[in-house]
Amino acid sequence: MRNAGIRRGKAGIAALELALVAPVFTTLLVGVADFSLAYHQQLQLSAAVSAGALYAFTQGQSVSGSTLTTDVKNFVNAVSAVSLTSVTVKYNNGLVAANCYCVHGATPTYSGALACGAACVDGSGSTAGKFVSISAVITYTAKFPPDQAFFPNPFTRSVTVRLQ
Repeated sequence: MRNAGIRRGKAGIAALELALVAPVFTTLLVGVADFSLAYHQQLQLSAAVSAGALYAFTQGQSVSGSTLTTDVKNFVNAVSAVSLTSVTVKYNNGLVAANCYCVHGATPTYSGALACGAACVDGSGSTAGKFVSISAVITYTAKFPPDQAFFPNPFTRSVTVRLQ
């Protein structure tokens, strides 16, 4: 008789432990899922911008600046597996399309206009050319609202591609 009381007490302890641990465990699982979805969207954004850069590089030799920017923007939106908030494409950073420039730095800085093929004065050994800059933005909304504080909004990816 005495053993039956001990068994019931242990069953109650197990139920209490489950009741205490289950919400914490569930919250962790939802958080991991949110981070996974956010990371996946960042990868999709990077893939769309990379595909746009390749498209700009392959098509940019034979298409005018205004047509190319529209085509690249449409292409990036079309190949993206996620809904992009915005896509910006600039030919020669909005400077004179007919001119060539030297670009340097992590945040691209354009030099003054040079003759196409002229040596850049920044010491890099590169030559002046024409460029397309692509920037895409996506806003991620967390599935579990408290997780939203962990996600920098919006996610942005940018690339600058030399055409010639």
